[in-house]
This record gives sequence, structure tokens and C-alpha cells, in this order.
Amino acid sequence: MATNISPGLFHLDLPFNKPELTKDAFKMKLLDIEADLEARKGRPEELAILNLIGVFNCRLERYKDAEEKFRDVLSKDEHNLNALANMQYVLDKLYRTVEGRRYKSKLDMFLSKSTEEAVGVRMKARCLAEQAYAYACDMHTDHDSVGRERFVESNDLFQRALDLGGDLVEMAEKDFWKFCIAKNAHKIFDRLSYSEHQAQATDYMDKAIENFYEITQKDPGDAKYQGESWRHLADILRKVQERKYCSSDHLPEYLAKYIEDPELCMKKALECDPDNPRILARYGNFLYHHKRYKTEEALRLLNKSIALDKGDYNFYAFSTRGTVRLKFYNWKMRKATEDRERHSKPERSVLELAKFDMERAIDIRHASWDLRNIAEVCHLLAQCDPDEPKESKRQYLEKEFEYLKRAADCEAGNRLMSVKRLLGRCLFDLGHYRESIKSFGEALNLQPATSQYTGYFYEQFRSYLCLLQSDPKDDSPLKEMAQSLRQAVAKYGTSALFKHGFGKLRAEYKHELQVFADYCETIQNNDSLLYVLTSNEPPGPFAPPRRPGGLLKESWENPEKEDHGVGEPDKGNSKTLDIDSLSPVALSEQAPSLIDAGKDVAPSPDTDGAAASLVEGIRSMAITDSPPEKGSDPTLKDFDFFVIHTANDAEWVHEELLPKLGMRKLKGSTTQENSLAGSFVLSNELHLMESSACILFVLTSGFETECKFPMHHALKLKKAGHVIFPLRRDKYAVPRELQDILSCFDATQERVNWDKLAQDIKRQIDAAKDFEHA
Repeated sequence: MATNISPGLFHLDLPFNKPELTKDAFKMKLLDIEADLEARKGRPEELAILNLIGVFNCRLERYKDAEEKFRDVLSKDEHNLNALANMQYVLDKLYRTVEGRRYKSKLDMFLSKSTEEAVGVRMKARCLAEQAYAYACDMHTDHDSVGRERFVESNDLFQRALDLGGDLVEMAEKDFWKFCIAKNAHKIFDRLSYSEHQAQATDYMDKAIENFYEITQKDPGDAKYQGESWRHLADILRKVQERKYCSSDHLPEYLAKYIEDPELCMKKALECDPDNPRILARYGNFLYHHKRYKTEEALRLLNKSIALDKGDYNFYAFSTRGTVRLKFYNWKMRKATEDRERHSKPERSVLELAKFDMERAIDIRHASWDLRNIAEVCHLLAQCDPDEPKESKRQYLEKEFEYLKRAADCEAGNRLMSVKRLLGRCLFDLGHYRESIKSFGEALNLQPATSQYTGYFYEQFRSYLCLLQSDPKDDSPLKEMAQSLRQAVAKYGTSALFKHGFGKLRAEYKHELQVFADYCETIQNNDSLLYVLTSNEPPGPFAPPRRPGGLLKESWENPEKEDHGVGEPDKGNSKTLDIDSLSPVALSEQAPSLIDAGKDVAPSPDTDGAAASLVEGIRSMAITDSPPEKGSDPTLKDFDFFVIHTANDAEWVHEELLPKLGMRKLKGSTTQENSLAGSFVLSNELHLMESSACILFVLTSGFETECKFPMHHALKLKKAGHVIFPLRRDKYAVPRELQDILSCFDATQERVNWDKLAQDIKRQIDAAKDFEHA
């Protein structure tokens, strides 16, 4: 048996070893696998995860953290070949080559052990399995075909590990390797286009089912992996039922009842692990996709999953719940369009809830389907309320374009088709017909050769007709239209085109179709084209609904110049939903109370003009130790919190803190983001403190000296009822003025508990409100 191995992860041909991968991608995935580690401690895969975390830290240039992770592996398994090779790589990178050679010598000694020795067999088999695990680590950057190749390579390595290890490897570890083989096979099965690769898809389906079912029958077995195996079986057998190219005729008889009702597998999964948030989320997703009439039960399971784990790691539950809400909104809207007497339009709040869930999902995982779905939510928000300010509509559309770009950058294949289609629809609604034609064309080019779905062509052809309608004198699209229709007839056939669209197009675009038919009369090989254009066959029941073009054109090209700021659409003019218990912060009806900022400030003899006015203004500001009088309601503020931070923390504050708390419905401010251009920095800072219900200190090295002035004034404001909230990012950064007085929120770890932080801030604000109104 060939046992040649090359230990280590840094030399593998994998996405995380590519130089073009951004640090943001590493940070995102690192948070994911660190959370995974917490759930997998003490299990066979713990060392594989630790090795991966070490590699990711190295790629982020956190060399000390990387070294610690590899040492942690070696403290648990001194024979871990990958950790030894990884340590040598890191030490060489840090110019510590003498140390690195010691690890190299130890690695060579272990590799020289005979494969007949039990220790040598186990460590080499584990080395292969850990590399296989790394191959299966999904960075969400692959094209579909590349992803399949990685999973195939992963399974080859796992199989080599099983063959090499034999009975010398513990059963629990081998079962985990088999579980990973089955999981990879499931992913490959999902990614294959069944009509084109039916035989391959069946082989991978069989491999996945065989291994998953074997794990479920272990006695004793690992309850967590048995539950996961049952839920994978449910998903596979559901797809066997739904996809016409999948067949279950050859599957064993003992699976018959599960094939007939795949939900039985999900019930088995819950029996194995009843309070597992991940299983509950998958069950909810299963019910929604497989049994639409059980939507309420699906939402109940998803709500329970999120109640058990509100953290970012439960992104799948947020993603699925957001998707269910989006699909429900579209279903209600379609019913209302078809029959206004019997069906009302859905509430805007459904979209707001969907947006909230999807933002939570993409907070931890930048998956193309989540980004595409949140883009659709933004589009629907832009068009659902006719009273929405035009500037707000434009801002939603700008966010849609941003999300679509990010989705397009994630993956290719079937998901990219959906992204291109939504982009085409957005451009169509903006009246950008030439651009929408191009986008629908790109979706058509991504279709499998055997696909009979006509929707992409229908929407592209409708864009052509709208282009003719918008400029009747321009006949340049006619030649392209003829070529497009000729290709559609050859691919789908005339009956499919009649059934799924042309009947409705005739009523909407009678003049434009006549112009096109007249053109077709003048070209060769026009029989099939004229047959489609002149037939009176009525549309089928599933023909797409009427969709006029350019509905959002005015909002995009001529937005109202209202002072709504930038970023998210203006909350004051749109109907938003209060998602959690914290009421939206209302704009103050009174001027902010004054700040005592001038006791230590004296005007220079040379100060004149505006500067003198500023200093005098600061000097005149006064603050009293007694709280404001009842009835003045000083708790109504423009912002929930204002952030005081050092220059070195500016990037973290604006790219992490503000977005994360904003997603949790807390509106923050900083001098960099919210100052009035042309006014004095100090004046802006003092005004923003007064305009915020809470003042948040980001404590790191240098805060005490760099932020001394605003910190002292914030502490004076505390006497007047303001909330001061210290957040510590450095273990030794608490200023003397705060020591033993205020408790600090611990944000020293890479993974900040954003939910708890938001909750603590809200509680402090609510407590201050209760005190003021007591």
C-alpha cells in the first residue's frame, strides 16, 4: 500500500492558500470554525479544526496565535504530523529557523516509523484525514465545478486514511471520517446537474446514503452524528422525490418507508438530538421546501432554534426564516394581484423581518443565496409603498446593487443564474432595458443545455419589447430579437413558448409585436418565428403575471433632495417594524441640554471671529449635578449611542461596531460619521454627546491620553443622567477614572458577543429612562 504523505496544510492547493483571498474572508471563516470548535471539543475532529484555525491565523499575520494553536494540537497529540509541519512553516516565516529545524527533525523521525507499527499507522492515517478535512473547508469562493473537485479530493484522502488505518484506528474516529465522506458526497450530489450527469449524481447519492445510514445504525453511537446523518438522509430523499432525474428504484428495501416520507428521517434526527438548534433549523427548512402547507410549523421550529441560540453561529436558522418570510410575501402579493377581492396585500413588516433575519445570516456567512435574497428584499421595499420618499427608494436600490455584486462574486453555476435574473429585473424596473437584456442573456447562457425552463427567455424578450416601446423610432433591436427567438424555438419548442408567455405578451405589447412580425417577414427562415408571433393560442395557467417596465425609473433618476443622510433609508419617513423590545429612538423636540465644557478653556488673546465665538460658547455651557426636571423628557435623543475611541480603533468602530449594533436596531454616531461639515470638531463632538442616550468608551491602549478631554466631559454628563458604557478591547486599558467605578464590557476576544452587548446597552438606556420618568 502506498503511504507517501506530505504533512502540513500550507502547501495544499486550496482556496485559503491563495494569495488573492482577502483578510475579510479569513476573518469571517475564522469566526465560523472557532464557533464550530466549541461544539466539537473532545471529539475526533478537534485537532483538525485546531490546525485549520492555526493556518487561518497565520494568513491573518497573527503569528503568535497560530503558534499557540499548533502547540495546543501537539499538547494533545505529540505525533500530529500536520501540526509539526505547520509549526516549522510558521517558525521559518518568523526567522526562527533553528527552532523550526527541531520540529523538522521530529517530523522526519515520525515519518520514518514503519507502517507496521500501530503508532506510525495511526499518525499517518490521521495526517491524511486532517488534510481531507481541510479540503472540505468551504470558503464560499469556489465555482461549482472547482468545489466538486475539492470534495472529490477530500474523499480520496479520507478513503486512503481508512484503508491505511484499518482496525488500528478507533471506531469513533473512523465513523467521523465516514460521516465526512458522506457529507462530501451529498455536496457533490447537490452540485451536479442531474440531466447531464445522471449516472454520476446517482453514484454520489448512493455513497452518501450508504454511509449516513450506517452511522445511524451504530449501537452505541454518537448521538450528534447520528442526528446529523438522519437530517442529511431527509434532505437527499426529499430531492429524490422532487427531481425528475433522480430515481430511488435501486435503493434497499429497508429505506422504503423513508423514501415514501422523508420527514420520518427528520423526526429521527430530533429524537437523537432534540435541543440541537442546527437540527431544528434544518427541520424547519425541510418542512418549508417539502411541505409548504406546514409553513407555520416550519416557522415554529425556526423560532425555537433561534430561541436556543441567538448567536451568529446559528446563521442557517436566520437565513431560512428570512427566506420563508420573503417567499410568503411574494406569495401573498401574487394572490392579491390575481384576486384583490379575496386577498389583501402583505404587510411591509414581513419584508422588514426578512431583512433583519438575512442581515444576521450574512453577518457570519457571505453565501450567494442570502445576498441574493436580501437584494430582492431591498427591491421589494423600494416598490411596496407608494408613499415612500423617492430618496429612500433610491437608497434601497443602491443597496440592492451592492448585494447583487457581492452575490455574483461568491459563486457561479445555478445560483449565479438566479443573481443575474434578479439583476435583470431590477434594471427592467428602472427602465434600463438594454442592460436588463444583457443580464437576462447571461442567465440564459448559464442554463444547462437540456433545461426546458423558459422564464429567462420570456423576461429577456419582454425587455426587448419594452425597448421598442420606449423608442419606437429605434429599430436596432429587431435583428437581436429575431436571433433570440430563433434560439428559443430551437431549445424549448413553440408549444412551451405559447404555454409560458406569448399569449400574455400579445395583449400587453400588441403594437411592438406587430412591428417585430413585419420585420420577420423580411428575413429568411422565418416560418417558426412567424408561427409563434401570429398564433392565437391562449396562455397557459402558469404564464408569468403582467409586469410593466420602468416602475422605479423616476425614483432612480430624479430622487427628491431630502435631507435623509446616507446609508440606510430614512427611518422617520418609512414604515418600519420595531423588531425587539427597544422602542425606536425619536428625534428630540427640544434643543440638547448644555454641556459643561468650558471651565478649563480660556480664549487666547489672539483668538477672534468664529474661534472666539466657539470658545465663548463652550465656556458658557453649564451642567448641573441635579437631574433635569420631570416632564422635559431628555431621554428622547437623535442617537442611541455615541462612540469615543482612539484613532487606531477607528476602523474597528466603523466596520465592526457600528454595523453590528445597527443590525440590532441601535443607532450609533461618531465624530467621523456624523459631524456637520464646516463646523468645529470640538463643537460637533460635544453636540453629538448630548444628542445620544449613551456614551460608549472603546478602551484600548492610548485611550486615557488621546481621549482624555471627551472622556472627562462624558463623565460630567453622567451626573445629568447620561449613560456611560465602557467597552474594553485591551485587558490593561481601563483609565484610572473608571477603575472600581464602572463595570466594563469585555470585548477582548476576536468573537464579540454582539447580542449581549446590544442587550446591555438597551438595558442601560431603558434604566435611565425609567429613572427620569420616576
